Amino acid sequence: MKYTLYIGTNRYSLSTEDDILKLSPSNFECQHKILTGNKDILRSVQVAYRKLFKKSIHKYNKNNPKKEIKSYYVKINESKKQALATAMLIKINEKNYKNLDKDKIIELFLNQVKVIKKILKNFYVVSVILYFEKSLTLRVVGVPYVKDKENELEVRVSKSNCFTREKVEELRLNLQIQANRDFLKFFVNKTKNMIENKKKIDIR
Repeated sequence: MKYTLYIGTNRYSLSTEDDILKLSPSNFECQHKILTGNKDILRSVQVAYRKLFKKSIHKYNKNNPKKEIKSYYVKINESKKQALATAMLIKINEKNYKNLDKDKIIELFLNQVKVIKKILKNFYVVSVILYFEKSLTLRVVGVPYVKDKENELEVRVSKSNCFTREKVEELRLNLQIQANRDFLKFFVNKTKNMIENKKKIDIR
């Protein structure tokens, strides 16, 4: 099993709405399974903005009526200084994955999402879709943010605060450990047991 993780670089740096739209499931010609969210990733990001920043924006506008922010989503989208969202790509390259239990494959990737949520406390996961390509591919889209009461805008988008070098290293290590553990548990050990049981039957 070969494991690969990419975080928010190149085409996975979701700076604009067009970048997010490119990750729509309809753009990938392969079977997929939506684990979190729905097909409309852009809409889901917009909803996430309202959930995450509504109270903070309301308080900011109350204290700064001359600098009112009508829509934080629009403000970030138009600023071009920060990405609207961040994507992660997890690939597991296993030649014979089509022979593996699909439910167990899904469980393995759901465990990957649990690790992401555990380590990245300030990463609001919006969309998780598993693609059955040449390799198993998980695309995760979320909104990174920071809470800072010292700032006028107490909750705001912040990729740099969420994805520090230390956090990325911790995330990469823990995701790979979890994937290896699950792969061993779900597939390798199960295969060994099947072979051993077959040998016992043949001997009898």
